[in-house]
Amino acid sequence: MLYRLRADFQLTIITLFGACAVFGLLPFAIYRFHSGALIVGLVDSVLVLGISAAVIYAWRSGDTRRPGLFMLVIDTAGAMTSATILGEAGRDWMYVALVANFFLVDRRLASIFTVLALLVLAVHGKSFGTTLQLVSFLTTASLVSAFAFIFAARTETQRLQLETLVTRDPLTGVGNRRAMEQELLIAIETHKRSRTAFGLIMLDLDHFKRVNDQCGHDAGDRVLIACAGLIRQSTRKVDRLFRFGGEEFVLLLPGTDVAGLQRVTENLRNKIAAELRGPAGPVTGSLGAAALRPDEDWPSWLARADAALYRAKEGGRDRAVVDGVEAAAAR
Repeated sequence: MLYRLRADFQLTIITLFGACAVFGLLPFAIYRFHSGALIVGLVDSVLVLGISAAVIYAWRSGDTRRPGLFMLVIDTAGAMTSATILGEAGRDWMYVALVANFFLVDRRLASIFTVLALLVLAVHGKSFGTTLQLVSFLTTASLVSAFAFIFAARTETQRLQLETLVTRDPLTGVGNRRAMEQELLIAIETHKRSRTAFGLIMLDLDHFKRVNDQCGHDAGDRVLIACAGLIRQSTRKVDRLFRFGGEEFVLLLPGTDVAGLQRVTENLRNKIAAELRGPAGPVTGSLGAAALRPDEDWPSWLARADAALYRAKEGGRDRAVVDGVEAAAAR
């Protein structure tokens, strides 16, 4: 649980907002029912149940976009209802909703909802005793929303910069080993929930040490960059590429079974042999692949792909071997 919260910023926001909503609203809901304010108590109860359901859905599905949008709609509607029924005593909840919305969804969408909510309250007018109260609320709400927009934008920028530093290989721009472990964990959990097939490929450039020794490390770096670009051009957008270390890469393929792995590994082997060039001539690669098994953890899965890679290298290199399938002959 803690690992998922550390790895998924948006899930963390949704979970924290859900916890704050439950522990913050539930006592008020109980108080409203006890004091006879049944309608407001019902509104608070619906908010607590709806937000709790959204949090549960986000955890089970891994989808944070739809729960975030649902929370935006329900908390804005709930705050507006409280402001309309309770007047000044209920308007303070609007500030909470306005700030939260900029972290739950895209800032542009949050801005649209903010403008619409404030317009509805202004036109409706029953939340305010005087025009001065209306102007004062619209001014403060607009300022709060502006600060929330700026803070959310700044937070997102810094988060993306830190994420890039932590999860990206600085040379090739693909994911690093830390990012690979996170993605493999997510793949394992997704497979447990939905039985989605996943394939894993380990690729090692053949005799790469010769490139560094004969042509220098700068030349070797250019080959690694070109290799990463070639793999990304030859695979789908949903596939995830990582630099495992040195001249080794790992490719994660969602929705790919053993038959699919055979096609992909052989295609990549052919592509690399035909198009990857170093200063001293063509560069080939050996590939090992494994399809995820039920109830398997990611270290075991990765180990099977690594063992297949070892067999490809022992078999003469420039080969593609899929775990459980006879190795293809070298071309």
